[in-house]
Amino acid sequence: CPGGCPARCPAQTELQSPYVREHFDIGKFWGVFYEVAFHDSTQPRAWPIRASCQRSVKSPHPSDPGNYKDLFSLNEGPGSGVNAVCDLEFNITEKPGVFMGHWSSTSLWNPNLTNIANTVVDVGVAPNGTYEWTLEFQCREYDDPSKGIRFAAVNFYHRKPVIDESEFDAMMSRLRARGLGWVADASPGLTMVDQQKCIDHQSYPPLDAKP
Repeated sequence: CPGGCPARCPAQTELQSPYVREHFDIGKFWGVFYEVAFHDSTQPRAWPIRASCQRSVKSPHPSDPGNYKDLFSLNEGPGSGVNAVCDLEFNITEKPGVFMGHWSSTSLWNPNLTNIANTVVDVGVAPNGTYEWTLEFQCREYDDPSKGIRFAAVNFYHRKPVIDESEFDAMMSRLRARGLGWVADASPGLTMVDQQKCIDHQSYPPLDAKP
């Protein structure tokens, strides 16, 4: 772990920008976000499987106002590829942008991560007040607290599937301002997501695709 890496998962509210802590509006969080970059060991990033076209469709839980749903999808393989959809659920807490995530499936790359703290670290606010992008951080410690952090991830989400370098640099700057540069710098670093593949092949799954 690079310099600045904490021994334990940081308190979620301490990571958030003042805007998120004081003004986060979950109603502006709903809808489609495309992942443009990540550091996340649950997502395949190299041969023989390299995921692309990652997308997050966030919505209120249809029967439980204390939760929200996230249909997270990715695409694998050549050409139009094959889509995989994960049905994620998050508990909404009394603290804005502070959630507890639950994942009913498993990952070959980091198995048995079923409950993970998820924090909206910062958002990009458009002139009309909507959220253009979000930075989300997940963290989980080992069951034995003395072992420290088992899993830490950061996800760069944007309303647009493809963004220019200046937009990405602004997001990265905001991540580092929240003290989370160590996640991006930890081996193997950030992975940039290829969204152009699914734009070219029109191969994103339906927004309400079943897992």
